[in-house]
Amino acid sequence: MTTFLTAVVTVVGIVCVLNLLLLLGVIRRLKEHDQAIAKIPHGSMASAPADSMRAPGSEVDEFTAVSTDGVPVTRDALAEETMVGFFSVSCAPCAENAPKFAAHAAGVPGGKDSVLAVVVADGDDDPSEMVRTLSDGARVVVEGYDGPVATAFGVTAFPTYAVVASGRITATALQFTTLPVPAPV
Repeated sequence: MTTFLTAVVTVVGIVCVLNLLLLLGVIRRLKEHDQAIAKIPHGSMASAPADSMRAPGSEVDEFTAVSTDGVPVTRDALAEETMVGFFSVSCAPCAENAPKFAAHAAGVPGGKDSVLAVVVADGDDDPSEMVRTLSDGARVVVEGYDGPVATAFGVTAFPTYAVVASGRITATALQFTTLPVPAPV
């Protein structure tokens, strides 16, 4: 019987030592991971990924749309520099960022002429609340997922933001606060 108990205690001891070694290995890897993350410059994740819309320097395709207040919106009719935000009604981060974007947009020089918000809604989506939120600081266009403005910018992810100058995208971001503020009109 004592040989049996000795064997069981030995097996349990070996399993505990292996478990401890495994745990120490995981802790070491986590420390390496934390150090790698710490080396990433703060704010570097703020720029939009390459596939969320066309890259800075790209020309925006011609488009024609009408804002919710009845103003025609075209690429050539945009102010010299315009901040543009793309939101989807069915996107939780979009609903969270829309009021912040509207508040930020209200302080942009040139007012609504320098800020365009595009609300994408399809099917049963009701864009009215998001439109109300964004209308305070931006000219708002409502369109479907394959709408003319989103297509002209090559938008594939929401929310995403850009600054346009003279028909070219000059900056893109996933956080509008990292965009340069358009110059006064």
